[in-house]
Amino acid sequence: MSNIPDCCYDYRYEQPQAQIVDTCDICGEGIYEGEEYYNICEMNICEDCILDFKKTAEI
Repeated sequence: MSNIPDCCYDYRYEQPQAQIVDTCDICGEGIYEGEEYYNICEMNICEDCILDFKKTAEI
């Protein structure tokens, strides 16, 4: 038992890293596989950036 590593990170199962599918045209951050994004007029916009365009109608 003396050959067991002290840290679980040395031997635990590691999930594969998510793949970048595209890039947000507003912020430049990666859009990862499985994430939702918007394609408007040939622009890819991530969910974080689309909220910047959201407005509330006021008089």
